Order: sequence, then structure tokens, then C-alpha cells
Amino acid sequence: MKQAEKINALLGDVAFPLMGYFFWNWNFYFILLYFILDQVARTIFLPWRLKLTELNQSEKIKIIAQSSILLFSELFIIHFFLKVLIPDIHFQKEISNFIHYSDMGIEQGYILLPLLILGEWLRMKQDLKTGLVGSKQLNNLVKNRHLSFFRISFFSFFLGLQFFTPLKETMMIFVFFLFISVLVFYPFKIRSSNSKT
Repeated sequence: MKQAEKINALLGDVAFPLMGYFFWNWNFYFILLYFILDQVARTIFLPWRLKLTELNQSEKIKIIAQSSILLFSELFIIHFFLKVLIPDIHFQKEISNFIHYSDMGIEQGYILLPLLILGEWLRMKQDLKTGLVGSKQLNNLVKNRHLSFFRISFFSFFLGLQFFTPLKETMMIFVFFLFISVLVFYPFKIRSSNSKT
């Protein structure tokens, strides 16, 4: 990842949610919903991203299946962890609050959801413009799967820890942001010997 891309990732994945926490009273689930919706948008656009590779149809279906399983696994472990961390949380109510949260008279759900879709579409257009196709695009998709594994491992670890040492929501928010920041600078080295160019 180039330096400019790392800065953009930090602004989008860390700075913006932190602003939500400090200025808009976002709780941990609000912050995680922001990340969850981003992952859902990426998964929705995956079939179109795979068109930028030279994989055959069966290989594309396999990647879509693997990514979907990872997404549902991540959703499950996040919600399981939060239910243990915050026993009285009501997810349906929190989701409704997230969508209808109003700032300056505008409900954020009606702005954020289209922006996430638009952002993913623009990223894909940028990939085409910069030549991130073929094996490069495939490596990028593999990296995203690695990130999913890391996030699942993160929440699984703290889920287990919660059963031994009670954790605080505020502490977990800052630990999560630290974890995301580390992932931005993690030097992924992806083997591409099996990819097609």
C-alpha cells in the first residue's frame, strides 16, 4: 500500500470513526456498524471486482463463496462478542438508532449508505485507472481476505479474554482503533505464483 493510500485508510478507518465517538456520541456498536457496512459494500461489489481479474468462472464463484463465509463469520463473532461485552445491548434498536441518527437535521443513514456504495464504486474505477487489474487485483482481494482473518482473530481473542477478565467498552474502542492502525501499516506479502497475469 502506497503512503497516500495508508493516509487515506487512516483517515477513513480511524479518524472519521474517532470523530463519531468524540463529537457525535457513537458507541462501540455504532463504530463497528460503520466497518460492517464497509465490508458488506466490498462483498456486494466483489463480482464486479473479479471481472478485473482473469480467473475462470468456477474460481470466481469460489472466491465469492469464501469471502461471503468470512463476512458472515465476522458478523457472527462481532455480535457474539458485543453481547458478552454489553449484555443489555439490543442490536435492532442500535441499528435503527444508527440509521436514523440525525446531525444538523439530516439522518446519517440516508447519507452514509449511499456514500459507502459510491466509495466502493469509485475505488473500483480508480483501480481500472491505475492498472490494478489481473494478478494485482487478485492480490488485493487476497489481502482483503487476510484482513478479515485478522479481524475475526481479534474479536475471538477478546471474546475469550472477556470470560476471564471483564473488559470495558471504552477500552475496547481504543484497542480496536489501535488494531486497525496496525493493520494499515502491516507489510502484507502475498504469493502470486498461482495467480494469472
